[in-house]
Amino acid sequence: MKTKAKKQKKEISLTKSSSFFVKNKDLIKRILFTIMVLVIIRLGSYLTVPGVQVSDNFNSNAESEQFFALISMLGGGTLGQFSILALGVSPYITASIIVQLLSTDVIPPLSRWAKSGEKGRKKLDRLTKWLTIPFAIMQGIATIFTMANQGLITPKWTSSDFGTGSPIFYYILIPCALIAGTMLMLWMADQITIKGIGNGVSLIIFAGIVAKLPENLVTTFKFWISGQEDINLLFDGILKFLGYVIMFLLVILFVVMLNESERKLPIQQTGSGLSAGGQEETKPFLPLKINSAGVIPVIFASALISAPITVAQIISVNNPTNGFVWFSNNYLSFNTWPGIIIYAVLTILFTFLYSQVQMNPEKIAENFQKAGTFIPGVRPGKETEKYIKGTINRLSILGSIFLAGIAVLPYIISKLTSLPSALAIGGTGLIIMVSVALETVRQVKGRITQQAFIDKKAENIINDKNDSYLW
Repeated sequence: MKTKAKKQKKEISLTKSSSFFVKNKDLIKRILFTIMVLVIIRLGSYLTVPGVQVSDNFNSNAESEQFFALISMLGGGTLGQFSILALGVSPYITASIIVQLLSTDVIPPLSRWAKSGEKGRKKLDRLTKWLTIPFAIMQGIATIFTMANQGLITPKWTSSDFGTGSPIFYYILIPCALIAGTMLMLWMADQITIKGIGNGVSLIIFAGIVAKLPENLVTTFKFWISGQEDINLLFDGILKFLGYVIMFLLVILFVVMLNESERKLPIQQTGSGLSAGGQEETKPFLPLKINSAGVIPVIFASALISAPITVAQIISVNNPTNGFVWFSNNYLSFNTWPGIIIYAVLTILFTFLYSQVQMNPEKIAENFQKAGTFIPGVRPGKETEKYIKGTINRLSILGSIFLAGIAVLPYIISKLTSLPSALAIGGTGLIIMVSVALETVRQVKGRITQQAFIDKKAENIINDKNDSYLW
């Protein structure tokens, strides 16, 4: 018996290894797998689509266009040199937003899927991926025609340049290559979700935004410093750049506070009685974030306002004096004050709409009633639903204004200063980057806690065995 007890104690000492890497081998493997997939995607962003000649100023001109800037950001920064991954996961993002909006009692079958748990979620995900294909076709064709008309890309289809195929053949071939790139990225995103850490689509977008940060900082430094031979102007440029970096960090801090701030609604279980004592942290509550809609309102507002701009650019090639072209350039462009105001208003409206969709007060009230849970002073059922809906709307007033302010900040800075909007502080990319980083950190902490719980449970089992042996 003593020999078995010693053997069990040795097993305990092995399970209680102080090395983080030994205790969390599965987590380390997942992190390394995620990094490997993201590196492959970054390498793929440099593979230009076959049969296309990219202009020398492709990157700078493409990023200055609203539609292309949105595709580059949502695609994980793979627009690059018009690579095979140029569209990235942006068609999937568009399809997922449409599906989520339609599943809110707009189309009954989708609503039933949304309410039927994991099985329904898989059906919605499958539908979203099927819808990604037509959105990818539309975005691919619009991208090719717009870039070709602006001289950013030159399709090679003449016998002297590339093969002997007809122009229409390459206008079919190139979109097919872009669609294949999108589906490949979706498959890799799924692999990250299953075998890696965190949501694959979100991490791909995050990696693309972070990959451009060093380049943007260097470009901004050159913007303020280069060409300044006078010592006073040089010193002034350095101070401006330092102020830019400090403000950039402050905006990140502000976005973190916006994401983490929440209102805690106290809840009570039927028959448990009111606990006057005890610490505040131990009391049950329903957390309602100031910005419960996340970054979806900004993405949806950007996509909605960029679509007519793209159509106007295609029309302007043959008819530059068209009325729709004039209206889009003067009232929808982010380079104009009306366009900035419309963008901010759309972000605020979508924040109110999507906050209710994301939280679903009706579902919360229904679950509370089933579980015998209630908010003190509020009747269960419709009264609880109305109270939660009102609280979310009040929080959305503050959250939507802050979200819209951060979204339009780079365009306001660009209007007030000579700094290009692509280099200015704030914007959709910064909001996405901070949100995904915080969510990934939470998932990593959750896995570490889960592993610690498993180790503790295994240790307790071994201790129980030791007690039985000693007895």
